Amino acid sequence: MLTVYLKPTNYCNVGCDFCYLPEDVRANKARMPADTLDATLELIHDLALREGHDRIAILYHGGEPLSLNADALTWYSDRVREGLGRFEVQEAIQTSLIPLRESHIGFIKDRCDSFVGSSLDFTGRTLNGSNERYVDLWLRKVDLARSNGIAVGPIMVPTTNETANPAKVYEWFKGHGFEQFNIERYNAYGAGADRPDNRQHSDFLKALFDLAMADIAAGRPFVANNAVAASIGGVLHGQPGERWGGKCQRDFLVVNPDGSLNTCPDRIEYEQGQWPKAQDGIDAFQASPVRRSWIKVQMIEHVANHCQTCPFRSFCKSGCPITDHQVHTGSGECAGYRSHLHHVQAYVSTPIGRQHASAYLAAAGHIAFDPYTYGMERVR
Repeated sequence: MLTVYLKPTNYCNVGCDFCYLPEDVRANKARMPADTLDATLELIHDLALREGHDRIAILYHGGEPLSLNADALTWYSDRVREGLGRFEVQEAIQTSLIPLRESHIGFIKDRCDSFVGSSLDFTGRTLNGSNERYVDLWLRKVDLARSNGIAVGPIMVPTTNETANPAKVYEWFKGHGFEQFNIERYNAYGAGADRPDNRQHSDFLKALFDLAMADIAAGRPFVANNAVAASIGGVLHGQPGERWGGKCQRDFLVVNPDGSLNTCPDRIEYEQGQWPKAQDGIDAFQASPVRRSWIKVQMIEHVANHCQTCPFRSFCKSGCPITDHQVHTGSGECAGYRSHLHHVQAYVSTPIGRQHASAYLAAAGHIAFDPYTYGMERVR
């Protein structure tokens, strides 16, 4: 699958301390015009043909896509479907949920399979200076979505506040009726001082794994997340997923409202001028030295010496290419969070442990956790 972050606008009216988009970019209300969208769709079409993709996932991203009204979003969707009609196209939307209105419901139901991915941050966002007010408003928007038959898939970026208290995070999602949530890494682009290091992130995953296994062992409902599911799939079945073994630098495309391109949504504003634009066409994109360089980083240069002897190398492939290894410096943990993977491996070494972990995967199977992305998509 070719995954495309299509950004109709970078405008966002929700301020987040850690946002990878600079504040002046988020203040820009410009929208992607028709000619830029047409050039983008031609590029997507040609890229999918040349690089062998028969499915395309379009993730309406930003900025805040719900700052646009439903008619505008439908206009983009209509053009997408017309321009990519020869492919199997799946549409999804990633939003803060704060601007959600009744008028958006029809679009989400009709075009996004009654599912919306929504970022939630327990400390990084405020409403009138209060994080509590922001979370309360977000929950009211969740109620609005649920009352209209729309499922909300929360996506959190844990700061050190959250990694220090995983039980609180886990129980919060469980207590508010969520069966799953996504975890995205707080990376160096736009990050503040409360970015967890690799060890803290790995310990956070271990704790979430243990909490879920305890619930499964006791026959209680549990809450799944993308990273734990992917780590179990890797350890049990050698399956790549999430931060382990993806090909995002080849299989992802990010398009800004002005047509500027990248292969990572976190980097796009920090590599301006280095990439071609959609208007430059497929040859310029495929020949782009910076794209080729990032593919090389992911496939070759990010692989460290310790990776060669790692028991998880077959599916990990060195972890996220924009996350530094901290094996000999910093936390002493790699970008593939190997201490977490060893923890999972030890747990599944017994028949009952393997049974519990398999139950986790089976129960989480109704959600497909996209590797490296902020979006989640349902398995139809």
